[in-house]
Amino acid sequence: MADIITNETLKKYAEIATDAFMEDPVYQKVAKDEKKRRQVIYHGVLIRLYDSRNNGDLFYFDEEGRGLLVLRDVNRELQFSEFLKCPNFMALFVLLPYVLKLFSIIGKFDNKAILGDKSYVVSPIFVSKEHQRKGVASGLIKRAVADIIPQGYKIGLDTQNPANVEKYEKMGFKLLKEEFHEEDQIYNYYMSIE
Repeated sequence: MADIITNETLKKYAEIATDAFMEDPVYQKVAKDEKKRRQVIYHGVLIRLYDSRNNGDLFYFDEEGRGLLVLRDVNRELQFSEFLKCPNFMALFVLLPYVLKLFSIIGKFDNKAILGDKSYVVSPIFVSKEHQRKGVASGLIKRAVADIIPQGYKIGLDTQNPANVEKYEKMGFKLLKEEFHEEDQIYNYYMSIE
Protein backbone atom coordinates (compact mmCIF):
# COMPACT_ATOMS: atom_id res chain seq x y z
CA MET A 1 0.00 0.00 0.00
CA ALA A 2 2.86 2.40 0.80
CA ASP A 3 3.83 2.56 -2.86
CA ILE A 4 0.45 4.04 -3.79
CA ILE A 5 0.46 6.76 -1.13
CA THR A 6 1.37 9.83 -3.18
CA ASN A 7 3.25 12.91 -2.07
CA GLU A 8 0.07 14.92 -2.70
CA THR A 9 -1.88 12.67 -0.31
CA LEU A 10 0.76 13.15 2.36
CA LYS A 11 0.69 16.93 1.87
CA LYS A 12 -3.08 16.93 2.29
CA TYR A 13 -2.80 15.08 5.59
CA ALA A 14 0.07 17.29 6.79
CA GLU A 15 -2.29 20.26 6.34
CA ILE A 16 -4.96 18.50 8.41
CA ALA A 17 -2.35 17.75 11.09
CA THR A 18 -1.27 21.39 11.20
CA ASP A 19 -4.66 22.51 12.48
CA ALA A 20 -5.05 19.45 14.72
CA PHE A 21 -1.68 19.92 16.48
CA MET A 22 -1.66 23.71 17.02
CA GLU A 23 -2.41 23.28 20.74
CA ASP A 24 -0.06 20.32 21.23
CA PRO A 25 2.26 21.06 24.20
CA VAL A 26 5.41 19.90 22.37
CA TYR A 27 4.80 22.10 19.33
CA GLN A 28 3.94 25.02 21.63
CA LYS A 29 7.33 24.59 23.30
CA VAL A 30 9.10 24.35 19.96
CA ALA A 31 7.54 27.48 18.44
CA LYS A 32 5.70 30.09 20.48
CA ASP A 33 4.80 32.18 17.42
CA GLU A 34 1.66 30.70 15.80
CA LYS A 35 2.76 31.34 12.21
CA LYS A 36 6.11 29.67 12.80
CA ARG A 37 4.41 26.81 14.71
CA ARG A 38 2.14 26.16 11.72
CA GLN A 39 5.21 25.85 9.48
CA VAL A 40 7.01 23.58 11.94
CA ILE A 41 3.98 21.31 12.33
CA TYR A 42 3.28 21.11 8.60
CA HIS A 43 6.85 20.34 7.58
CA GLY A 44 7.57 18.17 10.63
CA VAL A 45 4.49 16.01 10.04
CA LEU A 46 5.06 15.90 6.28
CA ILE A 47 8.61 14.70 6.69
CA ARG A 48 7.49 12.16 9.29
CA LEU A 49 4.80 10.84 6.91
CA TYR A 50 7.35 10.52 4.09
CA ASP A 51 9.59 8.58 6.47
CA SER A 52 6.68 6.31 7.45
CA ARG A 53 5.68 5.66 3.86
CA ASN A 54 9.25 4.92 2.80
CA ASN A 55 9.89 2.55 5.71
CA GLY A 56 6.76 0.40 5.64
CA ASP A 57 4.81 1.81 8.56
CA LEU A 58 1.11 0.98 8.66
CA PHE A 59 -1.29 3.67 7.43
CA TYR A 60 -4.99 3.78 8.39
CA PHE A 61 -6.88 6.41 6.42
CA ASP A 62 -10.40 7.50 7.25
CA GLU A 63 -12.43 6.70 4.12
CA GLU A 64 -13.78 10.24 4.02
CA GLY A 65 -10.36 11.90 4.37
CA ARG A 66 -11.05 13.24 7.85
CA GLY A 67 -8.11 11.69 9.68
CA LEU A 68 -5.08 9.43 9.65
CA LEU A 69 -3.43 6.91 11.95
CA VAL A 70 0.14 5.71 11.36
CA LEU A 71 1.59 2.79 13.29
CA ARG A 72 5.36 2.43 13.52
CA ASP A 73 7.05 -0.74 14.76
CA VAL A 74 8.49 0.19 18.16
CA ASN A 75 11.85 -1.27 17.07
CA ARG A 76 12.14 1.23 14.22
CA GLU A 77 13.36 4.46 15.72
CA LEU A 78 12.84 7.73 13.92
CA GLN A 79 16.18 8.84 12.52
CA PHE A 80 16.89 12.44 11.63
CA SER A 81 18.97 11.25 8.65
CA GLU A 82 15.88 9.58 7.16
CA PHE A 83 14.20 12.96 7.00
CA LEU A 84 16.83 14.20 4.56
CA LYS A 85 15.33 11.79 2.00
CA CYS A 86 12.07 13.75 2.04
CA PRO A 87 11.37 15.70 -1.18
CA ASN A 88 10.51 18.64 1.06
CA PHE A 89 13.79 18.52 2.99
CA MET A 90 14.70 22.12 2.09
CA ALA A 91 12.17 23.23 4.70
CA LEU A 92 14.44 21.58 7.26
CA PHE A 93 17.16 24.11 6.60
CA VAL A 94 14.84 27.07 7.06
CA LEU A 95 13.28 25.52 10.15
CA LEU A 96 16.37 23.69 11.41
CA PRO A 97 16.52 25.26 14.90
CA TYR A 98 12.87 24.32 15.47
CA VAL A 99 13.25 20.82 14.07
CA LEU A 100 16.31 20.22 16.27
CA LYS A 101 14.37 21.41 19.31
CA LEU A 102 11.49 19.11 18.34
CA PHE A 103 13.87 16.14 18.06
CA SER A 104 15.49 17.09 21.35
CA ILE A 105 12.12 16.84 23.11
CA ILE A 106 10.64 13.77 21.41
CA GLY A 107 13.97 11.96 21.56
CA LYS A 108 13.49 11.65 25.33
CA PHE A 109 10.36 9.54 25.01
CA ASP A 110 11.23 5.83 25.10
CA ASN A 111 8.25 3.78 23.96
CA LYS A 112 10.32 0.63 23.46
CA ALA A 113 11.42 0.56 27.11
CA ILE A 114 7.81 0.89 28.27
CA LEU A 115 6.00 -1.23 25.66
CA GLY A 116 8.50 -3.95 24.82
CA ASP A 117 9.55 -5.35 21.46
CA LYS A 118 6.28 -6.73 20.10
CA SER A 119 4.50 -3.41 19.81
CA TYR A 120 3.44 -0.75 17.37
CA VAL A 121 3.45 2.93 18.30
CA VAL A 122 0.85 5.45 17.20
CA SER A 123 3.02 7.86 15.24
CA PRO A 124 0.89 10.01 14.66
CA ILE A 125 -2.90 10.09 14.80
CA PHE A 126 -4.91 13.19 13.96
CA VAL A 127 -8.36 14.24 12.79
CA SER A 128 -9.39 17.47 11.04
CA LYS A 129 -10.65 20.07 13.51
CA GLU A 130 -14.20 20.08 12.15
CA HIS A 131 -14.50 16.29 12.54
CA GLN A 132 -13.04 15.88 16.01
CA ARG A 133 -15.24 14.31 18.70
CA LYS A 134 -17.22 12.44 16.06
CA GLY A 135 -15.64 9.00 16.46
CA VAL A 136 -13.14 9.28 13.60
CA ALA A 137 -10.06 8.61 15.77
CA SER A 138 -11.87 5.81 17.60
CA GLY A 139 -12.77 4.21 14.27
CA LEU A 140 -9.15 4.34 13.10
CA ILE A 141 -7.95 2.80 16.38
CA LYS A 142 -10.60 0.04 16.19
CA ARG A 143 -9.43 -0.90 12.70
CA ALA A 144 -5.81 -1.01 13.81
CA VAL A 145 -6.65 -3.04 16.92
CA ALA A 146 -8.59 -5.56 14.81
CA ASP A 147 -5.53 -5.99 12.56
CA ILE A 148 -2.68 -5.89 15.07
CA ILE A 149 -3.85 -7.36 18.38
CA PRO A 150 -4.77 -10.82 16.95
CA GLN A 151 -1.17 -11.06 15.71
CA GLY A 152 0.07 -10.82 19.31
CA TYR A 153 1.18 -7.19 19.20
CA LYS A 154 0.36 -4.29 21.48
CA ILE A 155 -0.43 -0.80 20.28
CA GLY A 156 1.10 1.95 22.36
CA LEU A 157 1.37 5.69 22.28
CA ASP A 158 2.71 8.63 24.16
CA THR A 159 0.88 11.89 24.61
CA GLN A 160 2.02 15.10 26.19
CA ASN A 161 -1.48 16.51 26.55
CA PRO A 162 -3.09 15.44 29.83
CA ALA A 163 -6.55 15.98 28.31
CA ASN A 164 -5.81 13.20 25.80
CA VAL A 165 -5.30 10.56 28.50
CA GLU A 166 -9.03 10.30 29.22
CA LYS A 167 -9.85 10.28 25.50
CA TYR A 168 -7.49 7.38 24.87
CA GLU A 169 -8.79 5.53 27.93
CA LYS A 170 -12.28 5.68 26.39
CA MET A 171 -10.78 3.97 23.30
CA GLY A 172 -9.44 1.14 25.47
CA PHE A 173 -5.89 2.31 26.21
CA LYS A 174 -4.47 1.94 29.69
CA LEU A 175 -2.06 4.41 31.28
CA LEU A 176 1.28 2.67 31.83
CA LYS A 177 3.51 5.47 33.04
CA GLU A 178 3.55 9.21 33.57
CA GLU A 179 6.78 11.19 33.58
CA PHE A 180 7.78 14.82 33.81
CA HIS A 181 10.71 16.20 31.80
CA GLU A 182 12.02 19.02 33.94
CA GLU A 183 14.25 20.55 31.26
CA ASP A 184 11.38 20.96 28.78
CA GLN A 185 8.59 21.36 31.37
CA ILE A 186 6.64 18.64 29.52
CA TYR A 187 4.61 15.76 30.88
CA ASN A 188 4.59 12.53 28.93
CA TYR A 189 2.00 9.78 29.32
CA TYR A 190 2.66 6.27 27.97
CA MET A 191 -0.40 4.19 27.16
CA SER A 192 -1.16 0.86 25.51
CA ILE A 193 -3.96 -1.37 24.34
CA GLU A 194 -3.64 -5.15 24.09
